[in-house]
Amino acid sequence: MNKQKIIAPLAGAVLLLSGITTASAAEQAPTTDTSGVELRATLDALLSEHYVLAVDSMMKIYDGDEAAEAAMDALDENAADMEPVIASVYGEEGGAAFVEIFDKHNTGTDDYALAVKNGDEQLKQEALDGIQAFVTEMGDFLGTATEGNLPADGAKEALRTHEDFVQDTFDLYVEGEYEASYMTYLEGFKQIFGAGAAISGAIHAQFPDQFTDPNTPAGDFRSTVNRLAAEHFALANLSLIKGFTASEDFDFVDWAQDQNTAEFTGAISTFYGEEAATQFEQIWTGEHLSAQSDLAFARANEDQTAIDEATESLTNAFADELGVFLSEATEGRMPLEDTVSAIAAHEKSVIDTFNFYVTGDFDGSYSTYRDGYAIMFDLGELLSFAIVDQFPEEFTTTAPEKMPATGLGGSEANSTMNLWVALSTLILLSAGAVMYRQRKVQN
Repeated sequence: MNKQKIIAPLAGAVLLLSGITTASAAEQAPTTDTSGVELRATLDALLSEHYVLAVDSMMKIYDGDEAAEAAMDALDENAADMEPVIASVYGEEGGAAFVEIFDKHNTGTDDYALAVKNGDEQLKQEALDGIQAFVTEMGDFLGTATEGNLPADGAKEALRTHEDFVQDTFDLYVEGEYEASYMTYLEGFKQIFGAGAAISGAIHAQFPDQFTDPNTPAGDFRSTVNRLAAEHFALANLSLIKGFTASEDFDFVDWAQDQNTAEFTGAISTFYGEEAATQFEQIWTGEHLSAQSDLAFARANEDQTAIDEATESLTNAFADELGVFLSEATEGRMPLEDTVSAIAAHEKSVIDTFNFYVTGDFDGSYSTYRDGYAIMFDLGELLSFAIVDQFPEEFTTTAPEKMPATGLGGSEANSTMNLWVALSTLILLSAGAVMYRQRKVQN
């Protein structure tokens, strides 16, 4: 299958829109489909997919899961998909240099998990050294490529924070500190979206005639909706597999899904009120998350009747109910038939990813996973575009006042060069308040 999952729908849009100038965008009503916002969404998709695949592959390596090799392959494919995006801005040489640095980083991540599993202190230290080398090399690359619009030191600090989130999530998982592990996972997922904002902002500053400002209130909102949708997909897949394998951390994955649900519900409440938010939450948890758990247990028990019922709930009942809700809430800006089809496609990708895993077709599982992950950014684009079009006054100068705290609010949009570093620092401080142990000192 063609592995260019995320680039095809997003990078193509960036190239089509690259002729729009900043001046012309300023004269338009707030929107989520400018060239700069498309670039940011592309980077968000690729970088966040890297994050979830990195954590997933490390867990599977440590657990001795037969899917570990396919997970590592998917991580490498994600890195390869970044090359044409970077090359479209900085040329083929720049794209190749970026991926060469990134590939070494993925190797270090895999080696660290293997070293921890085998108690190999030498390999562990070599992996840590390799990851630090990546932080330095990539920070220098970004600083040079953007001509200082993204300062190398700031990039290195944020990259180091990202790596700490990945490593801490894994280390806490190994230690059985599952709540702390998934809390860190969620914070790290949020942090990586700051990278897309910072890099796209630097590119806009460097090439303002090609890319509009990506860090507008509308751009921030699209990024937030994309994050919530993609986070749901990643957690849904983890939950299904953890439930099927009766893993000790299953309940904590569900806890993480509850956090995602609460934030999604808060966003709905912001625009449509408490009554609508309650209705959304009932749809989201009833025919959706509950049915998802039912599917995992039905598969484990080989209960075909229960499998069919859960599948029906997800692909039909839930898709129909949520589709009607969103279409009516957005006053038709999300057409009913198209919305239901898009939601059903999402649910099918989740179920197919899981079913491939259960039957031992791990390559098929991760290929479907990557397709499904890209679908979430299509859904995020549709929903954010509809809401911004419906409430343009909320996206003129600042992000909506009631918007849940996401780390990507409009007040930060005017500080593009410092956004990633500031976001990383804030998240690191908040994560430190809930950590169950101090980060291990590297020898």
